[in-house]
Amino acid sequence: MEDLTGATVFFDIGDTLASVTLAPSGDRIARLDVFPYVPGLLRGLRDGGAELGILSDPGPLAPAAVDEALAIAGLADRFRPDLVRYGPKDSPDVFERAAAAAGGERVSFVGEDPGERWSALRAGLSVAPHPLLAVSVLREPGTLRYVRVTVPAGWAGGDWRRVLRGLPVVPVHVTGAGGGTVYAVTTAPVAAHLDGLGLWVDRLGAEDTPLTTDLYLVRDDRRGGAATRDAEDDGTAPVAAGPAARDVLASTLEGLFVAVPAGRSVESLHATDAGHGHNLKLAPSPALLAAATGGPGGRASLVAATAVAAALTPAEQEVLGSRVQPHGVAIHVERYAGTTPAGPDGTVIRSRHVHHPDNAVAVATLVADLERIGGGRLAVERHQFRHEGRTLENVAAELPGRDLDGVVLVTAHLDSTAARSLRYRAPRDPAPGADDDASGLAGVLAAVEAITALDDALRPSRRAVRFVLFNAEEHGLVGSRAYAHQQALLDAPIVAVLQMDMIGHDLRPERTFELHAGFTPAPAVEARSLDLAALVTALQPVVSPALRPAQVYPAGAEGDAAERRSDHSSFHEQGYAALLASEDLFAGPGPAAPPAEMNPDYHLPTDTTVDAGYAADIARLVTAAAWVAATR
Repeated sequence: MEDLTGATVFFDIGDTLASVTLAPSGDRIARLDVFPYVPGLLRGLRDGGAELGILSDPGPLAPAAVDEALAIAGLADRFRPDLVRYGPKDSPDVFERAAAAAGGERVSFVGEDPGERWSALRAGLSVAPHPLLAVSVLREPGTLRYVRVTVPAGWAGGDWRRVLRGLPVVPVHVTGAGGGTVYAVTTAPVAAHLDGLGLWVDRLGAEDTPLTTDLYLVRDDRRGGAATRDAEDDGTAPVAAGPAARDVLASTLEGLFVAVPAGRSVESLHATDAGHGHNLKLAPSPALLAAATGGPGGRASLVAATAVAAALTPAEQEVLGSRVQPHGVAIHVERYAGTTPAGPDGTVIRSRHVHHPDNAVAVATLVADLERIGGGRLAVERHQFRHEGRTLENVAAELPGRDLDGVVLVTAHLDSTAARSLRYRAPRDPAPGADDDASGLAGVLAAVEAITALDDALRPSRRAVRFVLFNAEEHGLVGSRAYAHQQALLDAPIVAVLQMDMIGHDLRPERTFELHAGFTPAPAVEARSLDLAALVTALQPVVSPALRPAQVYPAGAEGDAAERRSDHSSFHEQGYAALLASEDLFAGPGPAAPPAEMNPDYHLPTDTTVDAGYAADIARLVTAAAWVAATR
């Protein structure tokens, strides 16, 4: 470690040093899960002579509660007490006062929020978007940049992933067959070093671009993935010709790579005719390099699907059939889409958009529902993360395992949007999102009811079953990526992720539906995910015979149209087997498949109703697959 005497580094806590999990009440930290590279990094900085501090906004949490959580996590003694400061970081003044208290010549702030980094820069601090870049910005402030690193065919430099892991290179996106292309944040000198190793390095944007931006992949399905519009114009101009043109760093077959600056929302980039999952937030995650090989040691896989599906007993079938019914699904959809009050106090959820105040109401309602349905048997918690200057929460509830190792996840996203509506004002306008994704949310709540009833009736040996509702899916899978990142760093033994996203629209008589398992960068992950699809397919005639056999993606040489387009893909990126069940969103697979049946009310305020019978059929099937995965 070089001499860092006289330097001071301030860190944010949540999403920077650790993942924050709150108690169901939301007013207490249940635990801090410290990212594994953090203790060694802090030790190295201190050994080099740097002073360490904290600048973190605890929101409604008492500072003493944060101090206690840091102590329990083993981090409290790493920071100089007078440099531990709590409160909003919404102006340069906060950072100026912190720098004055530090008194050194080199003061830096490390945090995941670009708005806070912008304020720190205005106060004269250097900044980094990730802890693994902290030393680099002290050594060479202002040299961070986005890069695209491609491994040429036949590269003779050995294990290129190990090479990248040994350098201050933090990946944000791994793509291509086998994961041979990496988008990352690094320094200009390291980019030059990679050139010298024979890797192909494209510099994206200016040297200081990562300091005050978040990177997004923005798709436009009108032309196969590479153009969109700016919602601040008349709704027709592509980004390349609109106000956001300067923010486009690259145009590829995947879409546009756009550096969205602090103070600007990705909400402003929404193509009128964009398909499901049109944007993806690319957050720094060192684990992406390991996951591209199939996960650390390979994630656990299920046994042969057809055999276990055939063993579904009459007693299991009876409980599934009675507990996952159209009436119950309809009640849940109506409550969360604002058709009926969400609770006994008459509160109506007008929108679940992350910019709307009712998003927090939806989170609180979900916590109450899970505690009520679980009857005290579920461990309910809120997983906290930051996005666009806001603190948001995923909601999780676990039924602890009995005798069998591993965890099965049943998931959906809780947020909504009506961004296809011209001049949509997210903080005020309704976004009922009945199909997208109150239908999936209702499916998860129905799964809770059925699986707890199955457990009560049969008491089998089984794995833990966890029900997770993700926030900010509509802004680029933000909540699920934060959650999957946390789970991978904890090496969570997740054997299956079953996601429901848009399961309520079906007008044609065929009653078709889709299963998506594709993940091109890691064939091993895709293969295990296809095992999940085989399980669901085998269960369908027994559990939901009114449905047609699933359209499974990928099929043969045809790719998966929903790859990286819903929350299941956040787990693919971390090496876990995951599957998306949805209505007929995409054409194919194959020329003989029925045409897509996209909901015409997608991302509009008119998304207010679903076919509850169809949604119940898909939810019952997913629930059955989760139960089989947990008990066989």
